[in-house]
Amino acid sequence: MKNTTLAAAGIALGAGLGAAHLALTVKHHREEKHLRFARMHADLLRDTAADARLTAITNSGHYAELDDDERAQFMNANRWATLWSLMLRLGFKSRASFRPVAEAFMSGPVGQAFWRSARAHRRITARDKHDEAFNDLMNEAYVEATSEPSAV
Repeated sequence: MKNTTLAAAGIALGAGLGAAHLALTVKHHREEKHLRFARMHADLLRDTAADARLTAITNSGHYAELDDDERAQFMNANRWATLWSLMLRLGFKSRASFRPVAEAFMSGPVGQAFWRSARAHRRITARDKHDEAFNDLMNEAYVEATSEPSAV
């Protein structure tokens, strides 16, 4: 009886550990896929910004009204936003440590102009709660930076 109970407990423990290992493996695989995608995205933006011949695709839509310098600044801002989002996702930055970064980014005209242009697109392309939370943090910093101080 005691051996049967121990065997059942061992099987249950093994199954639990196996399930936990599988869950961690799936999470790691998902993060690795996201990291590979972010790397491809960064490479594409870098190459596009470095060669004016490659900017035709970014010269349309909400970038159409921008001159080459503004377009390059927006692509650079987008690269930073993508990197920061990835840093938060992978735990290299906490929400609290990211807040001053978002505030500094939104304190200048380039960050504000980029976010004003990109935030609607980032909202509709958010793929999960992480992206939504990142967008919320950026949006909060944008609103604070662009709001008129209230009269006291």
